[in-house]
Amino acid sequence: MMGTDANIQELRERVRTVVNSTAGHVSFMMEDEGGNQYQIEADTHKKAASLIKIPILMAAFKQVEAGRLKLTDRHLVEAESRVGGAGVISQLDAETIFTLLDLLTLMIIVSDNAATNKVIDMLGMDDVNEFCTKHGLSKTKLERKMMDFKAAGQGLENRTCARDIVKCLKLLLENRNGVFTEENRLQMLKIFDGQQLLDKLPFLMDLDSVRIANKTGELPGVEHDCGIVALGEKKVLVAVLIDDLTDNAVGKKAIQEIGKIVEKYMQGPKSE
Repeated sequence: MMGTDANIQELRERVRTVVNSTAGHVSFMMEDEGGNQYQIEADTHKKAASLIKIPILMAAFKQVEAGRLKLTDRHLVEAESRVGGAGVISQLDAETIFTLLDLLTLMIIVSDNAATNKVIDMLGMDDVNEFCTKHGLSKTKLERKMMDFKAAGQGLENRTCARDIVKCLKLLLENRNGVFTEENRLQMLKIFDGQQLLDKLPFLMDLDSVRIANKTGELPGVEHDCGIVALGEKKVLVAVLIDDLTDNAVGKKAIQEIGKIVEKYMQGPKSE
């Protein structure tokens, strides 16, 4: 069964092998429902890339709960706000209007940068950072919008760590302290379940038997993925953040291999 000493030890050895053979700096954290954890430099600051969109999503839902925003509110993403990179809005008619729920969904499932920047405009960076501080995401900070190379050149960077990302996933999975209403927690999980970017943690998994609600991130030299992995009634939270890569494909391959290792851990030891 998942969580036996031998099974955990095998997971540790296999993950460590991947980490040691990867030409980049890897931070890893995994936690199962039994409280078993394995971590490798889980508190190390990393450029957040698109993982910063997770606390942005959560901060937006808190403003919805406070009555400051409505998921049904409709917003125009102005032409000057249609930044490139990941997403689809920059390719659409400039007069297209989106609900807040549309923008939040696009921000997660296709990592849309224009949608993200519109949401940041609505929330304000201070609100996102206040959410992070209040909920113990001590290494996570939003300092700039997506694709803002001028701000990046001035040293402003969005940052997080593997432990903070697992904390976010735990809020989505358990909501133990009632941070969100159950309706909103389930709505956020539904958004994650619609993820379209499946080329990292899920890539080598058998998606006929395993479900994963994940969120990726990447920049030059940076590859991340995190997710809630479910096999039957078993669930595991996992975050893999890799930077200092000279070849992003190396980082992506390492995350794919770690995804398969997590799946095997959940399956448990084979019967004799």
